[in-house]
Amino acid sequence: MLRTAENAIVLSVDNWQYKQFGWYTIHVGPASSLIERITYTASLATNPKAIDSILDSFRDVTVRIDPAKPLSSSDHAKLVKVQHELEKYLVQKETLRSFTAESLRLQIEQHLQGNVGKKSQARLSIVIVLAIVLALVAALVPHLDNPEQRGLTGGATVFSLLTVGAAWLFLTALPAFQSSLRRAFVIICIAVALLGLCMLGQPIMEIYDLRRFPLTSVLYTLPILIAAILFHTGNIMYVRLIGVKSVWTTAKPLLIAFVLSAVLTCLMPHPHTGEPEFVHDLVATMWAWITLTPIASTMLLPKAIRKLPELYKPSIRLLLQSLFPILAVTSYQYVLRLFAAPTMQGPVAYVLFTLVTFMGLGLLRAGYEFNKVSQY
Repeated sequence: MLRTAENAIVLSVDNWQYKQFGWYTIHVGPASSLIERITYTASLATNPKAIDSILDSFRDVTVRIDPAKPLSSSDHAKLVKVQHELEKYLVQKETLRSFTAESLRLQIEQHLQGNVGKKSQARLSIVIVLAIVLALVAALVPHLDNPEQRGLTGGATVFSLLTVGAAWLFLTALPAFQSSLRRAFVIICIAVALLGLCMLGQPIMEIYDLRRFPLTSVLYTLPILIAAILFHTGNIMYVRLIGVKSVWTTAKPLLIAFVLSAVLTCLMPHPHTGEPEFVHDLVATMWAWITLTPIASTMLLPKAIRKLPELYKPSIRLLLQSLFPILAVTSYQYVLRLFAAPTMQGPVAYVLFTLVTFMGLGLLRAGYEFNKVSQY
């Protein structure tokens, strides 16, 4: 049966009603279906306080109805109005996400049909398969002399590809967000990809004995420092966007820590590494700075997680968790620089590559969750 009403078209099929209001569609059956739609739509807002007043009517209706039963006409009209206002807010006023009427409708429909994340799952599978296959290929390169070299080469390749893959997952999600958030995450993605590529330098230095050249350590450590600073800069930009206020959102505490660590590092006794003292001090200081940047980020991200709605928390929580393995690795590298000759040989190397691989997996999971939230 098809009938028209003011500003609406109603089609009844098998006891379900579909109402079309201008640019959005409401599927009306038992109250639970409309409640689920409104609940999910509200969860897409990155600032829950901004939609709190819109949800007053929703709360008023839901506290007194039975979700399994059909809505009364007045309650139905109230909930339809809430849905309309939520969608209007997301399209016109949402500060971090970027929606059109069509993209929002598609995302809501895919969520209600259980189809969310299929694109993200496919992308995640591609990254994992490529990382495993190319790591095996790298480990089987003929000119590698022993199992240790093959293990280090394969491990570095896995970490590199997982990390670059995580950056790709973040990047492919960014069109669904506003330009201000895109800028923050582009910087984070550059940092993550650069860090992944840098880790390929470890087996190369060991295999070709490049550590005997003092400049090698500087050239290897410098891009890692750049990646660490970029990652923290992107985090600062992101947490500011969602309203975090802290001394850690400024450069001052990190700059003070940088100066103090540089002075203390230069005052420490120098191990016999065969390097010029200024090279040793420079590289050790850079590792101190690399260690300080994830510490600073761990001061920021928990504050951001507390402010975010539940839908957006998993990816940032995983981003935070991925910092702890790299913090262990960078701290070890710093201590190694201070007290012993720099080396990545033996069991220690496998422990370190295991830690950075866990970091790569954490970043990949964060990228997947971020990508999944953005898909429609």
